[in-house]
Parts: sequence; structure tokens; C-alpha cells
Amino acid sequence: MAQYVFPILASRGYTDGFNEYKLESFHWESASPYRPDVFFSLFAVENDGIYCRIRAYEAAPRTVCKKRDEPVYEDSALEFFIAPVPGRNEYINVECNSNGVFLSQFGAARDGRVFIREITGESPEVVPLSGNDASGIWWGVEIHLPQSLIAALFNTGFTAAPQTFRFNVFKCGDCTETPHYLAFSPVGEMPPGFHNPDCFADAVFKR
Repeated sequence: MAQYVFPILASRGYTDGFNEYKLESFHWESASPYRPDVFFSLFAVENDGIYCRIRAYEAAPRTVCKKRDEPVYEDSALEFFIAPVPGRNEYINVECNSNGVFLSQFGAARDGRVFIREITGESPEVVPLSGNDASGIWWGVEIHLPQSLIAALFNTGFTAAPQTFRFNVFKCGDCTETPHYLAFSPVGEMPPGFHNPDCFADAVFKR
């Protein structure tokens, strides 16, 4: 299985020039599938945390949820799942709509997941993005997982440094006009669907 390499930076600096990866695995489609173009980039910043920036070419995303931990996967949603600590099975999932409203959980499997706000006062940070280029209108999010959040969840002295990890990135919309389910690393049947860490991609942060 391929191991993806993502940069780790000494400081935040300029981060718009990183390679983007496209989501090209489609799941549980209807007879008339909907396949928006979705791209992401991923990087870490030393003494700061992990960042995932995801963009979807979608002119009118469904955006109903307004409060943290509402079911944003029913909206047009972009999602980042990561198991950041080598040797640990637990992973973080952050799911966001186009207003930057997010759901975030922690656990080792689909069942028994716990909202992060119930574990720690530390929190993911989500910034909504939007734009228009030659390919069309897009919306997106930048998801930041501070290293203090990861340390609190895993009860370990985590630092954003060169190391291996496992992850996946998704686009979905359970209650959109055409429900759709895109993944970066292919997943299996539903359930467990996206919550299948055995299907996460292997990766490493390197300077």
C-alpha cells in the first residue's frame, strides 16, 4: 500500500502552494450519480498542529445545520478523519458544512464515539473558504487540529513533528438533492462506511 508524504513546516507561513489530491472513490451511488470535484491538501506546523484544507466545486451546497455537533453530514459536508498517534487505534473525525459548522468526535471505531467537547475544552478550529476559478465556484474548509487538542484526547505528549499517521478525507450529503459519498481512500460497505480505520491511507509528515 502506498504511503503518502505531507510536509511539516517550521512556521505557518505561505501554505497555498501545496499539492492537492483529488477524491476519486465513489460509494453507494444512485442510478444518476452526483460526483463534484473535491480536492484537499494536508500539512503540519511544528509546535502548532495539523491542518487539512478541503475544497468542493459546488455552487449551491446544502447548509442547514447551525450549531456545533449537529448532523452536518446531512448537509453538503467535507470531512477529515485522522489517527495521528502511531501505535494507537483511536481517530478524530471532523465533519463540516459550508458555513464552517462542524461535528467532531473521538474513538477507536464507528460505535461508541464521543463528542470531543465532552472530553476536553480543547477544540478543532474550522475556517470556511470560498472561491471562483476557471473550474467554477467552490467552497471549502480549513481544519486545524492543535497539538494541544491531540495531546488531550490521547493523553500523551503529542507534538507536530515528522512521524507516521493514518487518515481519510470525504465528501458527503445524506439529505442533499442527490445523496453522495466520495472518499480519498476507498472504503467498504455501509456499515461501517466512512468509519472504517482499516481503510485509512498510510502517510508520513516529513520536513
